[in-house]
Amino acid sequence: MEPALRRYVKAHGYAIAISALFFGCIFVASILNEDQLSRTASEYAFFRSRPLEQLIFSIAWIVAGLIFLLGLICERKEAIFPFSTIFLVEWSLILVQLVSKLEHRDLTEVVLSAEAAVFLLVPMYVGYTLVILYRAFDSQYKDEEDIEQARRPVKFFFGEDPDDTYS
Repeated sequence: MEPALRRYVKAHGYAIAISALFFGCIFVASILNEDQLSRTASEYAFFRSRPLEQLIFSIAWIVAGLIFLLGLICERKEAIFPFSTIFLVEWSLILVQLVSKLEHRDLTEVVLSAEAAVFLLVPMYVGYTLVILYRAFDSQYKDEEDIEQARRPVKFFFGEDPDDTYS
């Protein structure tokens, strides 16, 4: 991957990781400062909007954001998986919430809402960034392995059984 494109995509990754950390910390501080854990949630409230569940998801976002940020700094593709997992879980919960709104509102009203636009646009941006980062970090190690392979001596053999026992 071109170095300029690599820096551009990493900058987007940093923006995503820092925003996840920032909003996760804001939600945790908001829940703990206003003592929302002691209030009783309505039994009809959506699962994600209850205080305890919101605190759990916010802490998960903070942990996943930290892992993702450290993975960006070290350029490790394995650090993308926790962030993408929590992102997919959150996205599927928003999908369930949108589908449940169809009981009370018209389809066109739900589709043309701002929440539906965010539901479609943010996953495209974050998803493409995560996929490109994964490929960029994957190709980096492939390039290093290719360089390491190029440093090994070339062995020529004649006959049927090649001898590959060198190290």
